[in-house]
Amino acid sequence: MWNSRNHQIIGLAMSERDQASLLDVYQLLEEDRHTKMTNYILQFLWRDLTSGFDVVGPYFTSEDAVSAKFISACIFETIRLFQVNGLRTSLLICDGAAPNLTFLKATHGVSGVYGVCKGTDRFKVKPWFSNPCDPLHNIYWLICPSHQLKNMINALYASQDGGTRSFEDGNGTGFGWKAIVDMFAREYQWRDIGHARMVPKLREIHVIRDSWTRLNVFPAKIMQQEQVLSELNSYVTQSPIPNDADNVRLTLRYLEACRDLFEDGFLSHDKITSMGSEPMLSIHKGFSHFEKWYNELSEESIGTQDPRFLSWQTWDLLRVCVYGFTGFATWFLDEYPEHFISPVRLSGSAVETLFSQFKSTARGKLSAMNYPTARAAHLVKHTVTPHHSSKGYRDTPLQLCEVPLEKKKYERTIKPNQ
Repeated sequence: MWNSRNHQIIGLAMSERDQASLLDVYQLLEEDRHTKMTNYILQFLWRDLTSGFDVVGPYFTSEDAVSAKFISACIFETIRLFQVNGLRTSLLICDGAAPNLTFLKATHGVSGVYGVCKGTDRFKVKPWFSNPCDPLHNIYWLICPSHQLKNMINALYASQDGGTRSFEDGNGTGFGWKAIVDMFAREYQWRDIGHARMVPKLREIHVIRDSWTRLNVFPAKIMQQEQVLSELNSYVTQSPIPNDADNVRLTLRYLEACRDLFEDGFLSHDKITSMGSEPMLSIHKGFSHFEKWYNELSEESIGTQDPRFLSWQTWDLLRVCVYGFTGFATWFLDEYPEHFISPVRLSGSAVETLFSQFKSTARGKLSAMNYPTARAAHLVKHTVTPHHSSKGYRDTPLQLCEVPLEKKKYERTIKPNQ
């Protein structure tokens, strides 16, 4: 277990000598068996919603690529193990990888589609299923908000010149990443004449966005924070009004909707005590922007890969994220009216931050072979250079339990006659 408040891990681990002994035993018992190395490890974490403790759950190894069948077997076994030990699973958080979505759809008994809720809301999906160990309660599904935020910013980046998206509103007015590129140019014009920048954290790599930057959470968070929104708003309201004001204004509305969904919604530090709490209202406000945008476009072409709108996968994951969290919040507040929900805890940012550093050390190709090296490099870096979180940074650092390198302490000896 680890304590989220002081980031300390409590538990036991086998030494290298113990592991070597086990390896010798198994090799002795199965000499004729051809042993294949593990390529993937699926690790489960159980987070307590009413305290600061998280439980490191079981892990499963796989020799081949992780499939939906493998994930479903591991998920149901993990739910059973937790239930046996008195820990009931109410919410599953993951990214939007294809095997995860395949499992989610299969829980409704129909392959390839989500469950549909009856009613007037035609966008509503049903990202939950009955708990097999506790049929009277549902298990809700939530796409990790940090992942979905990256998806939304990457979708806007795809609307650059020559990109796969060509965003337009219902009147045919285009908008997209060009507004961000022009904003960055204005920022450095201010710097060159000696004025302070309005978005000091914005870097060139955040605008050009290589493959590694698109996987990182921090550059995506910058785009929907107050400094970027203020700069774009100042540009479209200046006098005289710029020629591209309509295009930039649509980009501003897109980012404002992302802020409502994530910064003030899923990643908010405010408590949710009712469905009328500020984070819930903010989520509905942000999602309504994309619903309105969807309705403005042609119904015949929007069902396919219409470049004027979000890709179907990004739109699908956004609906799962919104309705999964809404369904969970409705049930939780009704079941436990004396408790509250801290939405920032319902995120995989801490784990993603840790593994993104591992991937960076392994040059983007993290596997069971280079994992120990990447982990050791992270521990050395963490020991030599202390971590300083900037104000407003949402990720909770996830510390590791072993430190391979200790700082040398300099002790000065003073003689009596000195």
